[in-house]
Amino acid sequence: MNSLKKDIKLLAAAALLLAGGNLPAFAAFEDLGFGARGPGMGDAFTGVADDISSIYYNPAGLSAIERPKAIAAHSMFYSGLSDGSNLGLSAAAFAVPLSNGRGGTIGGLWHQFSLSGVYSEKTAQVSWGYRFDRRSRYEKFSVGASLKYLSHGFTRLDETYNAVEAGLLQNGNTDPVLAGANSRAALDADVGALYRLTKRWTLGAALLNAMQANVAFSSGDTDKIPMKTRLGASYKSLWLVLAADARIQKAPDGKTDKQFIFAAEKVFPSLDRGDVGVRASLGAGDREFKQATAGLSYKIQKIQLDYGFSLPIGTVKETAGNHKVALTYHFGSATQSEIAEAELLEQYKRLREAKDYKSPRETASLNDPRLADVKELIKAENYYGANKLLLERANELLPDSSVVGLTKRLSTVSAFYPSLAVEGRQKNRWEQLLSGGVKDFLNGQDRRAMKQLAYAQSLNQQDSALSNFLDRIGEITRVTPDRVPADFSRGWVEYKLTESDELYTKKRYSEALRKLDEMLELEPNELIGLKKSGSCNYMLGSYARAAYDWNKASKLESDPLEKAKLSKMIEEARLKQGKAATWQPPVNGAAVPGVEEREETKAEKDARAIEKLYQLGADYYAKGEYGKAADTFRKILTIDPQNTQAKKALERIIRLSR
Repeated sequence: MNSLKKDIKLLAAAALLLAGGNLPAFAAFEDLGFGARGPGMGDAFTGVADDISSIYYNPAGLSAIERPKAIAAHSMFYSGLSDGSNLGLSAAAFAVPLSNGRGGTIGGLWHQFSLSGVYSEKTAQVSWGYRFDRRSRYEKFSVGASLKYLSHGFTRLDETYNAVEAGLLQNGNTDPVLAGANSRAALDADVGALYRLTKRWTLGAALLNAMQANVAFSSGDTDKIPMKTRLGASYKSLWLVLAADARIQKAPDGKTDKQFIFAAEKVFPSLDRGDVGVRASLGAGDREFKQATAGLSYKIQKIQLDYGFSLPIGTVKETAGNHKVALTYHFGSATQSEIAEAELLEQYKRLREAKDYKSPRETASLNDPRLADVKELIKAENYYGANKLLLERANELLPDSSVVGLTKRLSTVSAFYPSLAVEGRQKNRWEQLLSGGVKDFLNGQDRRAMKQLAYAQSLNQQDSALSNFLDRIGEITRVTPDRVPADFSRGWVEYKLTESDELYTKKRYSEALRKLDEMLELEPNELIGLKKSGSCNYMLGSYARAAYDWNKASKLESDPLEKAKLSKMIEEARLKQGKAATWQPPVNGAAVPGVEEREETKAEKDARAIEKLYQLGADYYAKGEYGKAADTFRKILTIDPQNTQAKKALERIIRLSR
């Protein structure tokens, strides 16, 4: 009796146990995927192979892992089947770089698949991936291999002693197949390779089950696991992955099955709220193979949670698809590339939050001569009148998409606040902020507008109209309102100080400083904020700005003891500063007391030049043009030799280029 007959009888017995439902057929040690990121991309991971999932898909990809990682995952297949079948897969893996990656990366994996307690498969494997030294002739290659221990078995059911004959009738006799050996183990191996065609394009190949292990339950039979060939390619930018896989393997009838999968992954990064990723794929192939998959991920600090969903199209019916969940933990400190990405994202945010940042959404300038009378009404805060006038003049101004954008914004403001003019009294602080936020919004200064409006709302949280207005402006600008919890008595200022304190205690000084800069932009004389800003800058090595902040705080401080402390801190910062140029803020033309006009103008020009160069360097970095990025950051250092951020960026690029 050959192995095919054994499989038929085994599955027939399982089907009887499961009430004769539509249980999907499967082969021994079928390719079921690993984790949740790969399955979310349709398992098109051969050419991607850049995380711990590489241990399953292409062991050469382990060489990309720069710090220890561990993953645990669980999968439910064909959930919702009418017969109550339960097909599950549990898995765990770890990977550890050897000698900081110079000796490659070693990993281990454990897999267990089970079918309603009737049938189970277990896989234990050890893998190794290695990238050739960047100074060798094979610098673009990575190679890897896995040794696998495979074991599977089934439970002896009632059908073992009440055999099934043709027609699924039981004859009361012992089944010689099911009463025989019910477990088997064997060794197998995988091999893989990666070739980095360019900085963005990677080619991958993997040969799975290269030894074609014989897993037949009877020693006299043959039931070899088919060898599987995987070819893949991927394109990677900073937060985008495009991938394609071709799969080739021998089918049960002796023919060759071919499948093709195309996938994409996009990450939406955030410095302080975690990174959100989305992914999807479409696949098609022989034997009417059609599949759609999707996935989500959330990563914050060292923890990453992934979810993958796949739905076989036109095959198994009455199922809610396959669901996979995985949890990954990253040990150790952040890698050089992760730090570089975080710093790049932080600089992008700083640029977008700069005072002179204009919204990318087209909005007509109020300095347009055609809008002079509209501008006068806006200046008087008569938004109803300004909106009415703009609509009356629409025929002579259109078609102009920028005017359409301004009309949308002005009509929104006038619907909530026809007028913000106040006669006979001075405006409250929240009213001042509301007025400033509205004007920034109409001028396309979206980031600053949202800061002022969020600050205004935090000081007047009982005003439902203001709250609704904030939400509506957020929808138009696509800038999420920074809402402040009600328990902050000083509103947005106290909230930003608290956020900064939390980041400072974690030694994340750049992020803490960014929170303070947001607050000081609107409250430049906030004493506590100036003191904390000085401390952050001091820890970052920006001694000139630390001295400037503390000196400004000293002028505002009324406590003699605090003044004395600040004086010592200023003196220490200036000693550290040495001969470096005195720091001056970019003030958009406003005079700084005690500073000559010539020095102020030079400082302002330098600040703007550095900002533009940093943006240019960040763009080069995102495109993978590390040489141009390094040259750009060096130009910053010729302007400001003490620029800590440029120094760090240059150091990261040099390390990545080795």
